Amino acid sequence: MNIPSGMKLRHLEAFLSVAEAGTITAAARERNVSQPALSKTISELETQLGTPLFTRTGRQAVLTPAGEAFRRHALSSLQSLENGVRAITGGGRTDVVKVGVLPTVASGLFPAVALEFSELRPDARIAVITGPNRYLIDRMRSGGLDLVVGRMAPAREMTGLSFEYLYDETVYLVARKDHPGLVLTPVEALRRYPVILPNPGSIIRQQVMQYLIAAGLDQTVNVRFETVARPVGLPLVERSDMLWFISRGVVERELSEGRLATLDLSVDYLTGAVGLTRKFDFTRDSPADFLASLLHRRAKDFSAR
Repeated sequence: MNIPSGMKLRHLEAFLSVAEAGTITAAARERNVSQPALSKTISELETQLGTPLFTRTGRQAVLTPAGEAFRRHALSSLQSLENGVRAITGGGRTDVVKVGVLPTVASGLFPAVALEFSELRPDARIAVITGPNRYLIDRMRSGGLDLVVGRMAPAREMTGLSFEYLYDETVYLVARKDHPGLVLTPVEALRRYPVILPNPGSIIRQQVMQYLIAAGLDQTVNVRFETVARPVGLPLVERSDMLWFISRGVVERELSEGRLATLDLSVDYLTGAVGLTRKFDFTRDSPADFLASLLHRRAKDFSAR
């Protein structure tokens, strides 16, 4: 075997902790060890392998190409070892499905499916992380996520990843139920009232900007906030005259209850596909694969609403 004789399980665990946390300090805190001790363990591993695994930039520890390649094999090795231990001992460990959920879909289909998963698979639990699409995709590439639920990433970011369609979702322009601009056309309302745009890093931002450019508003609209986060955008809209470009799933409850209203934009290109993104080499018949099957099963009913 070509495995260095001095390489121990602690070296792999330390390496994967730093790769996941992104800093020595954060990884040391999670592992309840000192920062110098963890740095020494990483240095030992790099010496044994004969190549740097991380590039240190300030406090950040960024995987080198060699580190990224080694991470995939180290993660697979530890997972195989854990499976072997469970096969012999009969379990005793709860599987964790790590899911990245974009804020624009976090309050729609996903919660209902997550509850069903919890009932059907008491042997597993779901760890949910939200954030911008690129952040979640990067986390999945590094092994930190099993699935990402949301809009499809740009083609240049999809190498080695698959996108599985779930349903179509439209970006709405919403306002509080008694907003004075509801009697105006969307263009007139956008000229008169302040606006909340999706964040620059969000996928729906591109669609919204396309609409504003086509309407001749990209240079004149009064942008006051940028967010796709429901806890931020919803109270801003309900307590002011601001208009918000946001995906249907984020505000569906408020729309159905009559707390919010929409201005009819009458364009097709504000509708896009929501789906699952995961690696091509995902593990079949795993808890993560079971969650994916539930999402596919329930998506048809959700899209018919």
